[in-house]
This record gives sequence, structure tokens and C-alpha cells, in this order.
Amino acid sequence: MKIIKASGNKETFSSKKIYYSILESGASKSLARKITNKVKSSIKENSTTEQIYKLILRELKKQPGTAEKYNLKRAIMDLGPAGYAFEKYFSEILNYYGYKTKIGIHIKGKRIMHEVDILAVNEKKFMIECKYHNENGIHTRLQPALAAYARFLDLERHKIDQPWLVTNTRCTNDATNYAKGVNLKITGWKYPKGESLNNLIENKKLYPITVLFLEEATKQALLTKGITLLKTLIEKTEQELFKLTKIPIKEITRLKENAKTILN
Repeated sequence: MKIIKASGNKETFSSKKIYYSILESGASKSLARKITNKVKSSIKENSTTEQIYKLILRELKKQPGTAEKYNLKRAIMDLGPAGYAFEKYFSEILNYYGYKTKIGIHIKGKRIMHEVDILAVNEKKFMIECKYHNENGIHTRLQPALAAYARFLDLERHKIDQPWLVTNTRCTNDATNYAKGVNLKITGWKYPKGESLNNLIENKKLYPITVLFLEEATKQALLTKGITLLKTLIEKTEQELFKLTKIPIKEITRLKENAKTILN
């Protein structure tokens, strides 16, 4: 059976792929099997991945905390529409991995000024270019990789050790092959194996606040005050969050309880 992806391309339906994606959200094996069987019996030729996604999400909401994790990729897309919140979010992820970071700084090249999305330092100094997409079905192509490496070359005198391209989607083969040839580090969705964006998030439970299915006004109130992580939401008291965001205390309490369910 063929299904239609967000990109418009068709692929063969895989119940195994569905089953393991549900398990990754923290669902039990019995629930994963039950939902997978429901999907298999419900879809037909040329069903879309969007239809399958909505069906899975509806079923997962019966087990608290799992639907939010399953929604992770879209939650990151919901940080937008612009890319600044994603830059701040990834910067905070790096902080949890021992990096010291600066966001949106200007550095002079040979003739012009460059805005560097993130400058990150641990044992090495990285210049990070963030390529953010807020729609499904879009891959990060070769051009952002070329641009990141060109910027790195122009900033050579600043003794940056390596350029780094970070994206919330998958990369094309051209982009990853080019990166290997010029020692450009790439972090994307499910790439590279073991160190992908979703690995970095899951390993330390660094979920964005948007996994909570927020109303737009609530989302903006939190993001404009620099609150991008569930961990930050939990660490702050109700009174601190109310003072910062003016979100009603009752709603803040509900959000914090949901966040704790997901993280636990």
C-alpha cells in the first residue's frame, strides 16, 4: 500500500515504522500495537501521512504525556514562524551539553560584517548557522551548507575551529555529502545517527514548551520572555511565571503539571 508524504512523494506503508515511532513517544508496547493495528485497519491506498499522524495523536492522548512527545517534530516547527526562537532553543540545548553560547552576534569578516546565529565553545569553537523550517515536507538543501562554509572561511582570522549547520528538518544527500567533504558539522532531524537533533533533545529531555499544544497567545507570552524549555517552566514558580508573562495562575499551574507528566 502506498501513502502520500507531506512532500507529495509516495512511499510504501510500513506498520513497523509506525509501531516504533509510537514506542519512541513513551507509549507502552501494548498501546503501540493497538494503535498500529488501528492505523492498518483505517487507512487505504493514497492515505496521507497527515491523516495517519492525526489518528495516532488522537489515540495517544489517552495516555498522558505520550502525544506531546510524539508531536516533537511539529512542536519545534511551532516555535516559529521566524527562526529566532529556534536559535535560542538550540542554544539552550547546547548549554545542557556543556557549551557556552552567544546568540545573534556580529563578527567582521575580511570586508563585511556577518551575523552569526550561535557562537558555541567547549573544547572547540563553533560558528553555528541555523536553518529553520516551519512546514512539514521541506528538506534542508545544499545552499545553506554552502553559505555556512563560505561564512566560516571569511571569518578565518577569528580562529573558529569548525562551522556547524543546524536544522530542524532532514538534509538532502547533496548537503550531507558536501559537509563531509569540507568538515562542516551538521545536526538535523534524525541526522547524524546517535547525535541528531531529536537524540540531543530526548537524551536529556530538553523538550520545547510547544509540545504542550499551546494557544498562540500563551506560546508568545512564554517565548518573548525567553522560556523555551519545559525544564525552565518547571523550575520557575507560578508567581515568577505570572509576573513575567501575565498568564493566569490557573493556566500556569495546568501547564506545569502537564510538563511534569511529560518529563517524568
